[in-house]
Amino acid sequence: MDTTFEWFSTADLSAYRDKYISIVNSQVICADEDPEVAYAAAKQQHPDEEIVLWKVPEDEVFVFGVTR
Repeated sequence: MDTTFEWFSTADLSAYRDKYISIVNSQVICADEDPEVAYAAAKQQHPDEEIVLWKVPEDEVFVFGVTR
């Protein structure tokens, strides 16, 4: 999950504004206004992989990280 978060915080996701995206291995698999659709599409294509579901905000957002 940490690598996906790092990727998400730097990726240009402007094409997916105000949509839910499903991510597998740092790749957007599906984008949709319905989170269930986005998740189901990723699950069908990658049934054994970890799927991360994110809502891409309409506007820019600042992501703050914590270093350890």
